[in-house]
Amino acid sequence: MIRSISWSEIYNIWTTELWPNRTSSIESNSSMLYLSGYDISNMYEPPSFFGYFLYDKLVGVNSGHRCSDGSYRSRGLWVNQQYRNQGIGTKLLLVTIDQSKLEVSSFVWSFPRKTSWSTYKKAGFRLTSDWQPSETSEANAFCRKDL
Repeated sequence: MIRSISWSEIYNIWTTELWPNRTSSIESNSSMLYLSGYDISNMYEPPSFFGYFLYDKLVGVNSGHRCSDGSYRSRGLWVNQQYRNQGIGTKLLLVTIDQSKLEVSSFVWSFPRKTSWSTYKKAGFRLTSDWQPSETSEANAFCRKDL
C-alpha cells in the first residue's frame, strides 16, 4: 500500500540507504532544473513524500515537487533490496505522476541512476540526456514523462 509519509521518514531512508555517501546536504526539495541550471524558488514549493508499505514495514519511497518552470520533479526513488523487481518502484513513480497532474504540471522529470533506469522506463519515462557522472559515484541521466 502506498501512502503519504513525513519528511523525517523519507529523510532517514535517503541518508542511510539511498544517498549514504552524498556530499551535498539532503533537503526536502531540489533547486535543480530540467536539463540544466538551478532555481532556488523550487525550494519553496510544497513537496510530497510517498512510502510503499508491506504490512507496517516501509519498503520503498519517492518524492516530488513542482519546479519554477511548471514541471514536476520526481526524486529519491528507493526500494529495499529484498523487495526489488516486484513493481514497487514503478507504482511509486505512477503515484508521483498522479500527484504532478493534481498540481497541474506540464511534465514530470527525474535524474535517475543508470541502475534504476528500467523502472522509470516501465513507468513511461523517456531518456532525454546522456549518462553523466554524479556526486553519488554512479551515472545519472535526465528523463521525462509528458502528461
